[in-house]
Amino acid sequence: MATLSFGQQNRLSGTVIDNNKVPLMGVTIQLKPTERYVVTDETGNFEFLKIQSGTYKLIFLSLGFEPYEEVVTVTDNTPVLRDIRLIEKAAVLNEVVVTGKSKAQKLRESTVNVSVMQTEKFLARNTNTSDIIKQIPGVVVRQTGGFGSNAEVYLNGMTGKSVPFFLDGIPLSYYGSGLGLNVLPASLMDQIEVYKGVVPVHLGADALGGGINVITRKSYKNYLDASYSGGSFNSHKINLNGQWVHPEKQWTIGINSFYNHSDNDYKVDIEIPDEFGNPSPATVKRFHDGFSNYLVGLYGGVFDKTYADRLILSVRYSGLEDDIQHNAIMAQPYGEVTYDEATIGTSLEYEKKEILKNTDMKWYGAYNQTLGHFVDTTLNVYTWDGKVFDRRTDGGEISTSRNLLELNSKSLLGRLNITHSPWEKGKFTLNIFSARFRRTGEDPVAAEFYGEDFFANPTVLFKNATGLAYEHDFSKKLTSYSAAKHFWLDAEGYAIQNLEFVPNEQEVSNLGFLQSLRYQLTEEILVKTSYEYATRLPDEFELFGDFTLIRPNPFLEPEQSHNLNFGLQWNRKRMNLDTNFFYRDTDNIIWLRTSQFFAQYQNLLKARTMGVDMEVRLLPFEFLEITANATYQDLRNRSPKSVTGVVDDRYFNARLPNIPYLFGNGELRFIKKGLFGPENILSTWWSGSYVNEFFLFWEIDGNQDFKNTIPSQFVQNIGISCTTLANKATVSLECTNLFDEKVFDNFSVQRPGRAFYITLRTFLN
Repeated sequence: MATLSFGQQNRLSGTVIDNNKVPLMGVTIQLKPTERYVVTDETGNFEFLKIQSGTYKLIFLSLGFEPYEEVVTVTDNTPVLRDIRLIEKAAVLNEVVVTGKSKAQKLRESTVNVSVMQTEKFLARNTNTSDIIKQIPGVVVRQTGGFGSNAEVYLNGMTGKSVPFFLDGIPLSYYGSGLGLNVLPASLMDQIEVYKGVVPVHLGADALGGGINVITRKSYKNYLDASYSGGSFNSHKINLNGQWVHPEKQWTIGINSFYNHSDNDYKVDIEIPDEFGNPSPATVKRFHDGFSNYLVGLYGGVFDKTYADRLILSVRYSGLEDDIQHNAIMAQPYGEVTYDEATIGTSLEYEKKEILKNTDMKWYGAYNQTLGHFVDTTLNVYTWDGKVFDRRTDGGEISTSRNLLELNSKSLLGRLNITHSPWEKGKFTLNIFSARFRRTGEDPVAAEFYGEDFFANPTVLFKNATGLAYEHDFSKKLTSYSAAKHFWLDAEGYAIQNLEFVPNEQEVSNLGFLQSLRYQLTEEILVKTSYEYATRLPDEFELFGDFTLIRPNPFLEPEQSHNLNFGLQWNRKRMNLDTNFFYRDTDNIIWLRTSQFFAQYQNLLKARTMGVDMEVRLLPFEFLEITANATYQDLRNRSPKSVTGVVDDRYFNARLPNIPYLFGNGELRFIKKGLFGPENILSTWWSGSYVNEFFLFWEIDGNQDFKNTIPSQFVQNIGISCTTLANKATVSLECTNLFDEKVFDNFSVQRPGRAFYITLRTFLN
């Protein structure tokens, strides 16, 4: 039964359903005479917090349903129980007026340039974070293989570590590789926010040209969400998430967990030596490329207390097991190299509104410890068909010394966020983020080769980011956001050069600042502009390497960039159009230089980027959603010959290689309620992704007729899902890369072909 209830703290929550008792998502509920409103989630639930005693009018609005109003009287300790049912309209009107906006839409219309992707529609699909965000305009996700392989995000011309990932405002890198971008499941998320050009101070870390923030579920409702997905390449994904809430005593406990695995044994086109040692073209299945990752996280705490709006203690255990199949450019197969790690961590988060007058505070603290094992000891030489071709006399498949390496990493981090509103139209935000990372190792095999165990020397990194912002509403149409940032780094590391131990220490202090404006030109048209002088400090993996495929470079310098953005939004009842123009002038770019045997981050180039991205979202009918986006970006080398290392300036203003410059995505989604019964919801979808061809190396070098290119590719996916039993059970079938296109990604690495998956999900509340 749908309910409407008040707790002792005057907290109003409930569930909205239709005549068939199917929960309704996206219903706007206004609380009059206040200006507050909320929107129901995927299960039809909503809540208002901290309501003062008095008489209110609740107004329920949803496309295709009759408006509904309810007058309620709120008194302390007086529960009210009632069904909330909306009546479907007999005919759809030409005009439906809904005055409220969802949180996602309000964020899209804020001063910063941000795209928001709500993950509800992905919960019953075989998707991860990387599958979702690559549908956002301006974003390309490139991987070095199948599931679990390293992923790089290209956002408006920026790439790699320049585009950090956050989990509820905390850099994702501090949680260990088991919770990376490429493997984080959609079941943990509420929405994904992609900030372009300007990164607001509340994210609390250095970022060069944008950032991606994953928002997790934080509602105070009982639920159990379990799913299983299985399919091609022996792929399995299991998710179990649940929460139990005691509404009278205001405390909650919950679990977040998942397990993923794939053999990644899809077919690739390669060359294998024949009986005479000459390379011969062949198509084989990838071998020694299995990947597994897992998480078990428990949390508990209180909410809506006089001393805390939210106080949650969490503990988690996560990790991965990875068979390393080839080098970064897929030029050399490996048959026995492995890496695994496990991370145990704990965190405490605290939130309190009005901790002082007109002042809110959030605090987060965490400690993580990661144990990693890298094994590269075999003398065997493998070919792409998994056979032993030869034996070396010394050295491993990757390293000169061979490795049996154990790594011990510890990180401690904290974030303090304070907002103060001294007057109605202005708000200050102070955010301080600090993190300390320390890693030591032990490798008896490498120690025998070098004569000492270099890996026992510690690498230490301390980073601090402080930001102060002020947001001011000059009028209902014009809003300004100004901020200053300071970044500090203190690093102690080393490199091994020519079999010699080379230590290095460095300390860096940099400033940054930003200014953004939004102006509501008309009721439907919104314009935004922003500028940021951004700094990004190198992280622990760029400085110290991963001791597998990436060698250390403790001499890296920070990146700096001038970022300019101009955006235009046209928001109508059944159509939204977003257009964004961007300019980047970047210096000291940290570039991942690759070779046949290893890769290393280096400061190499100064570059200029100009481009535009556009997205359109259409709702022509209640049952049909259409989205499409396209991006063009022009990245040019602006480095003088003294940096590029050539005798002339022929590379000046040349397009940077191995980066897509024209790409786009589209999706059609059909949703029909009650098609095969009153409690059934049928959803089908088609999605497509296009990338125009681009050169793997410098375009100006060599004869273009014989140059290595990554060809144009258009990958299509289809799927169908059926939800029944009042939204409690869902079955989904999907096919990725429908026409089995040959797909090439980072450094021309071949990606999986056609694949099929089935997903079973149950959601109980």
